[in-house]
Amino acid sequence: MDSITQIVLGAAVGEILLGRQLGNKALLLGAIGGTIPDLDVVYNFFDKDPIRQLEVHRSYSHSMFTHLLLAWPLTWISKKWSAIKIPGSKWYLFWFMALFTHALLDCCTTYGTQFFLPFTNYQVAFNNISVIDPLYTLPFLFILLGCLFFKRTNPMRRKFLWTSVAVSSAYLLLTFGLKFVVHEKFRESLVSNEIQVTELNSTPTILNSILWSGIAYNDTMLYVSEYSFLKSNQPIEWIGYKRNKELLTTYDSPALKTITWFSDGNYFVQQMNADTLAFYNVKWGRMNFNSELPEEAFFFYWKFYIDKNEVKYLEVRREDWNFRESLQLLLTRIGL
Repeated sequence: MDSITQIVLGAAVGEILLGRQLGNKALLLGAIGGTIPDLDVVYNFFDKDPIRQLEVHRSYSHSMFTHLLLAWPLTWISKKWSAIKIPGSKWYLFWFMALFTHALLDCCTTYGTQFFLPFTNYQVAFNNISVIDPLYTLPFLFILLGCLFFKRTNPMRRKFLWTSVAVSSAYLLLTFGLKFVVHEKFRESLVSNEIQVTELNSTPTILNSILWSGIAYNDTMLYVSEYSFLKSNQPIEWIGYKRNKELLTTYDSPALKTITWFSDGNYFVQQMNADTLAFYNVKWGRMNFNSELPEEAFFFYWKFYIDKNEVKYLEVRREDWNFRESLQLLLTRIGL
């Protein structure tokens, strides 16, 4: 999820495990621990290849096994520099949980987290919460901030802590419930519309858990739709795109294999001209709900083209994208 959410979650872990010993320093250390996995973005300064960046982000820095190992040197540093005597086992548990909960929360989003590296690069993605969801982050943040106003021995400090954890956890569980309901809605709609697919994914749209995207596909067709809990009486309409998977062989390359892996089946391609292919990764659903044209409906896509017998690629983002207009479109589609 976004950096602020991960900082808040890490701070909560710090307060739970070390708050009684370190007070507000526990919140700070937890925030640092919750940020460490996302430091993989530093790689972007050394390698400007956007597809390679997709491979690296949420890979080894988000692996559970990396966290098991990384917690050891962090424990050694903490014991060496801390003036307060805290058992090494408790330091280790703190650092591991600060790292581990970061990756676990990222597994709930749609991006995909390579949680089990180095044994597999399978992308764990539960698709139950948006990568940015203010309804999860803001209550968690504001309630947790209450801890700052009480001494570490004051019982009210723990009340604020556990209230923040309870509220955030309850919302996260709610998103799993919402996903279950909306997934059944999409499945029933596919059946009633006599659309036969082999895979169905349901994902929340950005900033909320009220409007959901449905992505369904078989070997030849991919369908997208939306469902809002505030517009439950509105029928689900599916938009279909030919996948054209046979075109991929012409542009076979390591980069194409990577973006295909990253899309996790949620893609289709279109021939743009004699030597250029448009690759649409649609696992986040549509960004423009008023258009069926792929180049308008989806925020970005990839161009693969042949230049001097070599396959090259380019990320294409909508130049006319406007945040205010997109937000208004999102709110309208939600039903607000």
